[in-house]
Amino acid sequence: MTDPCEYAPLFDAPLLNGLSRDDKRAFFSACAVRAYKSPTPILRQGELTPGSFLVVVGQVEVDYVDASGNPVIVHTALPGEMLGDVEALSGRPCACSCVTAPDTTVLFCPTPVLHTFIPPRLLVRNLCDALYSRMVRESRNKAADHYYNAEQRLRLHLHNLTDNGTDAIRISQSQLGIVIGCSRQTVNPMLGRLRDQGIIELGRGMIRVRDRARLADGAPAAE
Repeated sequence: MTDPCEYAPLFDAPLLNGLSRDDKRAFFSACAVRAYKSPTPILRQGELTPGSFLVVVGQVEVDYVDASGNPVIVHTALPGEMLGDVEALSGRPCACSCVTAPDTTVLFCPTPVLHTFIPPRLLVRNLCDALYSRMVRESRNKAADHYYNAEQRLRLHLHNLTDNGTDAIRISQSQLGIVIGCSRQTVNPMLGRLRDQGIIELGRGMIRVRDRARLADGAPAAE
């Protein structure tokens, strides 16, 4: 099992900005390590949560289901990202469900731990900073939905998922289709073209990006 205190992306978690490295280690030690070999819900839409989750290894899919039962993949959280922090601190039900990918490790951070280890001034500032980043991401994705074609949206999503230095993405073609708003049958040939150009490699439930620069050539420009 991964020791969270030795995993570099955690120290860059936006919610912990302003804490010393020793304070961050103390915070990690007060949280509970949870490792999942298979996909597992850790937050459920509409339910309250007693704490938040910090991604250590792997990734977590953030899903929303509307009143008609239509599912949407809102985001894929990568190592260093916090989930459920707004709901845990506000006492509101979860806005989305969060499901781990296979072989994912997270830290469960009870709400009192956030208050104990992060001074109020830093907690408010860091939470607002995280919310700002989420608003920018959602605005960019909304613009892409309106103004860019399916292949551009695909390139943008794959580029975003490799933004933290990893080159391997655990995602199925069906999941990609849901994210970019098209069918699996449409996603398949687009991925095939990227593979034939040497930009990606395809595996079972896995995509490996070999050339992010060329992937970005056809994606909408990031801010």
